[in-house]
Amino acid sequence: LLWTGTFFLTLDVYQKSIEKFVGGKSITTDVCAGFAAGVSGTMVNCWTDVVRTVIQKKAIADTFDPNIPKPKFNLSYCFSGVSSVLGTFGNIYQNRGITGLYAGFAIKSLYLGGSGSFLAVLVPRFKKMWGCE
Repeated sequence: LLWTGTFFLTLDVYQKSIEKFVGGKSITTDVCAGFAAGVSGTMVNCWTDVVRTVIQKKAIADTFDPNIPKPKFNLSYCFSGVSSVLGTFGNIYQNRGITGLYAGFAIKSLYLGGSGSFLAVLVPRFKKMWGCE
């Protein structure tokens, strides 16, 4: 949600800026604006991916430890997710700082920026092709 929201909020801004720079709309402006919007989405969303990954790795490892009791569903279990996210965020930040929360940012920027480029190029062309502009 964070990546998608940021991508679509910034895409038009980047397109207009790049169009002014290169002198008009083209596939190049769509590719560049899509990439920039994808990287912007990554800046907003990267820390959540890192926190989620750490939580998932721990949960998977815990399933193989017979000494850890399996969780039972109850109302407090539903809210434990929030405390787990906040606790993991704090732990990563305390141990590794902001760089720990942005681990893998470069590679995520490449593939999510590339995904943004595809979206920026293909969506308007498919909309035109199918007549739903």
